[in-house]
Amino acid sequence: PGRVSLSPPPHAKMFDMRTITALGLVAAASAFQPALPTGQLKLRASSAATTTMQANGMQKAAAAAAVALPLLAGVQQVEAITSQDVRGLNYLQVKGTGLANRCPEVGEDAGRVTLQEGKQYKIVEFCLEPKSWQIEEEVGKQGKRGQTTKEFVDTKLMTRATYTLSGIDGTLEKTPDGLLFTEKGGIDYAPSTVQLPGGERVPFLFNVKELKAYFNTKDIGAGTEMGGLFRTPSYRTGLFLDPKGRGGTTGYDMAVALPGMEADGGEGQGDLFAETNKVFQVTDGSIEMAVDKADAETGEFSGVFVSEQLSDTDMGSKQPKKVLLKGIVFGRVAEYDGTEDY
Repeated sequence: PGRVSLSPPPHAKMFDMRTITALGLVAAASAFQPALPTGQLKLRASSAATTTMQANGMQKAAAAAAVALPLLAGVQQVEAITSQDVRGLNYLQVKGTGLANRCPEVGEDAGRVTLQEGKQYKIVEFCLEPKSWQIEEEVGKQGKRGQTTKEFVDTKLMTRATYTLSGIDGTLEKTPDGLLFTEKGGIDYAPSTVQLPGGERVPFLFNVKELKAYFNTKDIGAGTEMGGLFRTPSYRTGLFLDPKGRGGTTGYDMAVALPGMEADGGEGQGDLFAETNKVFQVTDGSIEMAVDKADAETGEFSGVFVSEQLSDTDMGSKQPKKVLLKGIVFGRVAEYDGTEDY
């Protein structure tokens, strides 16, 4: 009760790296990247600006939507930053530039990150930066009047520069088939809102809570693929009150006349009940990632991701929409240092 299943595929369905094609993830991102301070950073061309992924392991609708987005004419290429670039800046140099909402990338591919026997490892500084936001909608079929089909359509981001997940960490363990990353904490959720071409706004909670990502290799480097499932909590908590003062754990039980709720179940009673009966829903989501660069010395790796989840249900009163996000991923493999609380 109170849970909606997205029924994502099992973790074993990974991307085929041969389907990763030259593609512009830049179109949605460039409009939200402020100009960087002159002379502070040596920026490199972002690999994610020309790379995307085809989601073969996801549902058919998602797979069709993950086909390469065309580059828009005249769009300026997004510049990549490295972790060394960011560490070299102080607060005032970062303030107001948008860098706090960016994920770093590995500058040059320099070997593979390996795990030694007898040591415990974790992934730290795990970061996900979306570059494209799409919502599944019913659209008319070309040349077939009155017929519709479901497709993922491009949207306009309404959230300011606070939509990136960063500082995530978790355990990294060896398995018979590869590696397993289990998310433990960090800034692992970001309330976001996008606007459809028709003007409708769709809120959702971009997150990777309780993520279990399975790697297809026993080390991490170019060509490594990983993916898994995560849980998406309700966009709003039980303390939220709607415009009529109704809430899940507080507020009014109902905001309509009592006789209206005692009707014989005629038309509209179901919608009325859903608006009154607030529930905290947890839905399922899936994510697939592919590494294109790694640094054996620092333990850093970066690549691209495709994530599918459900949007907000307004605490049970609305049907959720499927959300498809594509962007870049970054992380660093490190040994346990005794500060872990897991």
